[in-house]
Amino acid sequence: MRGLEVFCALIEAGSATRASRQIGLSQPAVSQQIARLESELSLTLFIRENGRMRPTETALMLYEEASHAFDGLDRVINLAKDIRGLERGLLRVAAPYSSAATYLPRALRKLTSAHPRLRLIVHLGNYERIVGLVAAREVDLGIAKAPLLVPGVESVDICVSGLVAVTPADSPLARKKSLSTKDLAHEPLVMIGRGRPWRNEIDVAFRREGIAPRVSVETQSVESACGFAAEGFGTAIVPRWLADAVPRNDIAITPFKIGIEHRFLVVYPSRTKRAELAHDFADACRNALSGSGDAV
Repeated sequence: MRGLEVFCALIEAGSATRASRQIGLSQPAVSQQIARLESELSLTLFIRENGRMRPTETALMLYEEASHAFDGLDRVINLAKDIRGLERGLLRVAAPYSSAATYLPRALRKLTSAHPRLRLIVHLGNYERIVGLVAAREVDLGIAKAPLLVPGVESVDICVSGLVAVTPADSPLARKKSLSTKDLAHEPLVMIGRGRPWRNEIDVAFRREGIAPRVSVETQSVESACGFAAEGFGTAIVPRWLADAVPRNDIAITPFKIGIEHRFLVVYPSRTKRAELAHDFADACRNALSGSGDAV
């Protein structure tokens, strides 16, 4: 394994000098490790030219497999950290930015009330990053949105949520019982999730009605979208379950009926002791929502 580690470092660094600095060996020790590996494998991995070591085609083929092996080793190490973390009462949670100051603290308070020994580390990010962190076992639980397209992840449903339009409380649109794409045809919009599948669904719904959305602000969280809407930048289109958790009295939240619903989940790594905790966290999230969204 040490020989393969040195071999991969040399391929990635491009020179024995840089590789020796990265892995904490002297340059002669790097050369010795490579010579020993070549002898054990009966392969020529590097050609020595003008004091440099140039990888052969064989070395490049071997590197691809060796790097996969180290990825697998990293997963084993992360799993060991997972197990130690749970034994020590450490829970790592990843959640969307929009939840940070709204329902997430309430949900985690309820979870820790049921599991008083838990200590928390909270990571914030977008849904793709959250699922990636869970799949890599860098966190224990995460909040994500269906569909899940990454292997190695299991899930528990939290809720199904439609979309809402968020406007200033004194806006004429706030007096309507519901809104459609036609109601917003000439309105400036505040949108989140540019380039992501759920945002594309909204854009398609507008185009289906022959309407080009007038986006005035692109942002990254529901809380900031509601803030921009309150200041008159436009109507924010966001998931209902997140908008209902935003504690503001200067906005109005109106159902936006375009036939789009999103399913939100608690996700956790496959083949780990997370299922019971994931169910408890999903229950805590539903409780924290206080009736926003439609619980599954």
